[in-house]
Amino acid sequence: MSAANTSRPVLHSLLAAGACAVLPHALELPLWVIAVFAIGAAWRYAYEAFQWYRPGRLVRLALMLLVIVAVFRQYHTLLGRDPGIALLITLLGLKFLELKTQRDFVVSLLVFYLVILGSFLYSQSLWLGAWALVAVAACTAALMHLMQPAGMNMSRRLRLSGVMLAKALPLMVIVYLLFPRISGTLWGMPADAYSGLTGMPDVMQPGSIRNLSESSEIAFRVSFDGTPPPLRELYWRGLVLTETDGRSWRRGTAQPGGKDSFVPLAEPVRYDVILEPSNKPWMPALDLPATRPKGARYQADFTLEHREPIRERLNYTLTSYIRYNTGALKTSEREQTLRLPLNISARARALAEKWRRENINPLSVAQAALDYFRRESFFYTLSPPLLGDNPMDDFLFTTHRGFCEHFAAAFVTLMRAAGIPSRVVVGYLGGELNTAGNYLIVRQSDAHAWAEIWTAERGWVRVDPTGAVAPERIELGLDAVRRLEQQGISLGSLSADAVLRAMEVDWFEYVARHARWYWDLTNMTWYRWVVDYDKVRQERFLASLGLDDISWGRLTGLLTTGVLLIMLVYALWLWRPKKSADPAQAAYLRFCRKLARAGLKRAPYEGSHAFAERAARKRSDIASSISEITGLYEDLRYGRATADHNKFTLLKKRIAAFRV
Repeated sequence: MSAANTSRPVLHSLLAAGACAVLPHALELPLWVIAVFAIGAAWRYAYEAFQWYRPGRLVRLALMLLVIVAVFRQYHTLLGRDPGIALLITLLGLKFLELKTQRDFVVSLLVFYLVILGSFLYSQSLWLGAWALVAVAACTAALMHLMQPAGMNMSRRLRLSGVMLAKALPLMVIVYLLFPRISGTLWGMPADAYSGLTGMPDVMQPGSIRNLSESSEIAFRVSFDGTPPPLRELYWRGLVLTETDGRSWRRGTAQPGGKDSFVPLAEPVRYDVILEPSNKPWMPALDLPATRPKGARYQADFTLEHREPIRERLNYTLTSYIRYNTGALKTSEREQTLRLPLNISARARALAEKWRRENINPLSVAQAALDYFRRESFFYTLSPPLLGDNPMDDFLFTTHRGFCEHFAAAFVTLMRAAGIPSRVVVGYLGGELNTAGNYLIVRQSDAHAWAEIWTAERGWVRVDPTGAVAPERIELGLDAVRRLEQQGISLGSLSADAVLRAMEVDWFEYVARHARWYWDLTNMTWYRWVVDYDKVRQERFLASLGLDDISWGRLTGLLTTGVLLIMLVYALWLWRPKKSADPAQAAYLRFCRKLARAGLKRAPYEGSHAFAERAARKRSDIASSISEITGLYEDLRYGRATADHNKFTLLKKRIAAFRV
């Protein structure tokens, strides 16, 4: 089929299929990439509809080189996920300008399937899976149109495409459930596929935690065995930072650790974590974790670290204790957690030494620091002012306004100046309880920094200086802080009841929040049973069917048996006796059934014309309708109007409106 013989509706089907395939990439790729594809499609449409200029081979070659250069300038390479898909989509846009033969159309459609598959390199969400089905159906319908340009209308092609996908669904489910899984990933992702992942940084400096808290992306979800602890006790430990230059905080020298390095003082808390990919190895755990999941290392600072950066959703089960005694402090740890930055000022030293002289107990010194934050009108704010070369001094003695990292860093520095071992802990605080699924959603916006001081009696003790000036952050979460600031309410200035009244939501926000929870529950179910269906989940599923400890050979045999059974069912369906496919006859039989319910039953030997005459004699009140419907049927069945769509539509309307 040449371009001259290609009908305009076929081109329209191709353009619609392309739009469906490319649309999800508009959320991930630069807009100019999508614009190049759209311009190529619009140009080809204008050429077909309005006889616009069609570029020759040299112009198309120049455009292709220009596109390649543009992609290279955008990404500085042509290899990888983003440049590869961008190049594919832009060249597809240019492909519209040279479509000539049926082969060109078929190749474009097949590449559209590849573009649809490429969208899963960015996300495997439920909405994308649903849209992919729509896009595949559109491409399949366009392929049918290409092979049979005048065979059926668009609605019938889409319906047939949907039927084909529905028939493929049982086979897909069998293969999905029984195809042998391997440990780890089946195929590797390009390096740039993880560049957009958000995770807790391993360096804390003014603004780092605040920037992370501006992200609403989900960090992890938690399902508790039983009642979860109160929100104020949900400190999710991520990293411990001990080294500082006065401006930034980093991890210190790694120390060997183990789960028996502390003594539990309360009942354990057991829970399951679904951790989102972050391209970081940190594994958040409720303070303090007592178990080490498979593939994780337990550090001496009571943090968990995966053996490699987490680039796929990770499920793990933990046991933690929120009351504990960590015991003695090693000499190397003491030296590390007493080290002061070189730029600490004399007045900061003097302030800390004053507290030390007045209080012998380290906890009393810490309380003096917290009282200082309250007394000197420090403010917790999501928009702290910029600080100079000595940020701690600026914060302590000038601005008095900061985020959690400002309070934690200043507090730890003052404690070290007072001779108390101390360190910064970064992680997450609290979370949002999803009542629809009874699990906790912890977002990147819940990122938080707090402090730990060491005492001889209790070991490491958590102290959160943010709670001294903004108890709302600890009790109600960061969302409460954001809402109160938007209302111009100073944190710490209201009673608990007044804060709760200020946090009341209207019905629209209430409905929106619950809708969001149910949508997240749907997505989590999708991830758990579809996207994250790995070797472990497959073994659990087979065990529930009584197939314990099944080998690869038996699993392959089970898969083959399932596929053959489905094919046998389809074969029997195809070989079944088929009824008449004549739509006019099917409509007439419905008409006869209506007459039969009124006592006018057609005899097996009776033709349509003879039956109409007999029925009209018995029921003169509907004789005209019987005659009209029978005449339309006979014209469609035996006359020249066999392919008259309008007459067939009229027949269906008359039969639908017919009343006996």
